[in-house]
Amino acid sequence: MKNGQGFVLVYSITAQSTYNDLVDLRDTILKVKDTADVPMVLVGNKCDLEDERVVGKEVGQTLARNWGSTFLETSAKQKINVNEIFFDLVRQINKRTPVNKDKKMKSKNPNPSVSSGKSGIDGVHADPLHATSNGNNQGCCVLL
Repeated sequence: MKNGQGFVLVYSITAQSTYNDLVDLRDTILKVKDTADVPMVLVGNKCDLEDERVVGKEVGQTLARNWGSTFLETSAKQKINVNEIFFDLVRQINKRTPVNKDKKMKSKNPNPSVSSGKSGIDGVHADPLHATSNGNNQGCCVLL
């Protein structure tokens, strides 16, 4: 598998048919990738529509546990847990990506006036898992 690839499998908690398609979708991904070790996040969307729920939260949690995946319920409309999907997926990818020591040594910043690690040039944030806005809405994430 190429480094830096992961998948977000999303179903609507208000539509059983979208949940039913997940097993086939995951099987296709695993077949194409030719490995069972693929970073994935299972997402039950529309958690803001609790009164219309037809797929229980525990059903999604159980499926994700059986797959060795993570599970989140989200609301794209209300922006609930949306960022967390991508943070989790990046963490999974990073765990599976081998670190090349030669590459790591070359990537260290030779300019001591710019600190390495948390922040980069012009206040651009280089750590996607700890990105914050400093009030000027110029925060940015760099995914390597």
